[in-house]
Amino acid sequence: MPLYGPLPAPVRLFTCLFLLAASSATDVRAQSPVSLPPISVQGATLDVKPSGPAATASEPAAPDAPASAPKETVDGVPIEKVGSSVSVVTRADIERQQIRNAAEALRSLPGVSVSQSGTPGSVTVVRIRGAESRHTLVLIDGVEVNSGTDGFFDFSNLTADDIERIEVLRGPQSGLYGNGALGGVINITTKSGKGPLTLRTQVEGGSLNSTRLGAQLSGGNANAWGSISATAFRTSGFNISTAGDEKDGTRIGSFAFKGGFALSPDFKIEGNFREQHTQSGFDKLTYFPFSGVYRGFIVPGDAPYIGDARTRVAGISASLDTFGKRWLHNFYLQGADTLRLDTSTNVLETNSTNYKFGYKSTLLLQDSRDAQVRHYLTGLVERRTELFHQPAFSTTEYARHRNSFAGEIRGEYFKSLFLGVTLRHDQNDTTRDFTTWNVNGSYLVPGGVFRVHASAGTGVKYPSFGDLYGFFQNYLPNPALKPEEAKGYDFGIETKLLGGRAVVDVTYFHVDLQNEISITCPPPTFACSPYNLSGLSLRQGIEVSGRLAVTQQISLGAAYTYLHAREFSGAEEIRRPPHQGRVDVSYATQDRRGNVSVVAVYNGAMKDIATDTNFNTLYPALPDYWDVRLAASYKVQPGVEVFGRVENLFNQHYQQVLGYNATAGATAFAGVKLTFGGPDGVGGSFQK
Repeated sequence: MPLYGPLPAPVRLFTCLFLLAASSATDVRAQSPVSLPPISVQGATLDVKPSGPAATASEPAAPDAPASAPKETVDGVPIEKVGSSVSVVTRADIERQQIRNAAEALRSLPGVSVSQSGTPGSVTVVRIRGAESRHTLVLIDGVEVNSGTDGFFDFSNLTADDIERIEVLRGPQSGLYGNGALGGVINITTKSGKGPLTLRTQVEGGSLNSTRLGAQLSGGNANAWGSISATAFRTSGFNISTAGDEKDGTRIGSFAFKGGFALSPDFKIEGNFREQHTQSGFDKLTYFPFSGVYRGFIVPGDAPYIGDARTRVAGISASLDTFGKRWLHNFYLQGADTLRLDTSTNVLETNSTNYKFGYKSTLLLQDSRDAQVRHYLTGLVERRTELFHQPAFSTTEYARHRNSFAGEIRGEYFKSLFLGVTLRHDQNDTTRDFTTWNVNGSYLVPGGVFRVHASAGTGVKYPSFGDLYGFFQNYLPNPALKPEEAKGYDFGIETKLLGGRAVVDVTYFHVDLQNEISITCPPPTFACSPYNLSGLSLRQGIEVSGRLAVTQQISLGAAYTYLHAREFSGAEEIRRPPHQGRVDVSYATQDRRGNVSVVAVYNGAMKDIATDTNFNTLYPALPDYWDVRLAASYKVQPGVEVFGRVENLFNQHYQQVLGYNATAGATAFAGVKLTFGGPDGVGGSFQK
């Protein structure tokens, strides 16, 4: 694999921008001392987090965190103590960039690629480090939401209105999370509702006859808290096929609740519920007759099809702290249900459900509160059930069950070396048992400028119910499929510069995938069927990321990923760009009332798969493109904020899936946000 040679254009651009900003920062360092805020991670370890008011007592701040850095209130592990490769998107990032869908927050983060087959509401999938979309495990408030029908999570209807933070954990992570975490994990946390009683409303309109309405009511203290939110979005959309002029519109509605109460300072009960409903137009590829032809390939043509998808997510947990928060306990019950209707084939309906309950406990071992050596021991016992049903074609409901047992030990040594080992065993009733593991380490080199981090692990993905038993048009399931298995590692160096105002991380990764599930559609019937590839499929590459606090008002971030993803035959994996990256720049006015943000995402040229009019299977290239978002907002008075943004600023026309237009060109949106209650609500005053 060539990891050397002339740098691609996006790498040169990112490097120039970062060095230019760094030189500017050097000039102003003495005038305005600033530093990057510390970051905590919740989903990179198995251990239970404390539940009482002093939740961070057992996790002291990172030893090299700047004293002037703002504190983060997340109950988690400081990122300096995590050996795995992690990226975190905060609520501040989401609001500053005016992100409306969770997938937009993930585009071109290190190792992350997004594919969308049409307008908002069309199927949107996320791949990590070149793995398949079904290899990305997605959790919302701890609940696994991947569909059992096809194994992946469709991000098209996941609004970002109530999302507090998104964590991307890269590499095989089945030792922590079990089934599905081959490429990585996306851990999404929504707003808890703690704080003054506050009502937030928002209205937005813009291009493509789009409107969005949203409201959230939240409030609470250490004894009881809650948040309830609702969002409605609709758009006329645009024509997603390459022929005709039919517009494919979308309607999305979401409702969410999250809350809890504390029966004592050391015992709390929390629950969450979420329902999202999407109706979107789509066009479908057919071979007899051709639905459409584009660049000599058979592609979808205009059709009046409607996709209807509903996802429900729910969970309840009880947490108990004992022995002065040295022994922590968590009991949980959670589940998700995904229902899909497809009007293209006589109302095809699929319904997949998963639910699980379990117990995990963490014991802290140390000889004193200021101990130089401490260990965290965590154990987990879990029972999981998965169901699948296609009521229009069969009365059979398929089911499978799994018992899981996991253990983790984390060690902290002299505030400089942090190690973690996790082992998990799954007992399955429909396939063989699996044992997976993960090890990771982080070392702070004396002087506080460099941090070395590394991790290694294994992953497993059991075939989806659709692969094994699904009934679909022109499709034959394969009950003999084997689970996919992965083994991988990464190592990197993180550098802090300018007294904590800048951080740069460079990471190399390597993953081998065995029994990769692929699809074959042989002539003359072109009936598709899944099968296991022989040999090992390879994913390896380099991830580069950096962030710089130029001044107290200006910040800059950049990322670049080089990916070498190949099947065992040596063929390049489709829809995975070898080069991708992003740059984001934000500016806040001195009084913090105004904000301007620019995000530029680069997606390099990549291969796709298609059939030409002679029924030959070929791998055409999708051209590279830039997608630039400009967003601005201003607080007119306390509780009143106006905002606007332009998406695809340079009017690029591109496809992320061959035959499906991913954009209508440049679009613009504007709206107003009202806040009632709290210190910065209507009638309040601006916070300094």
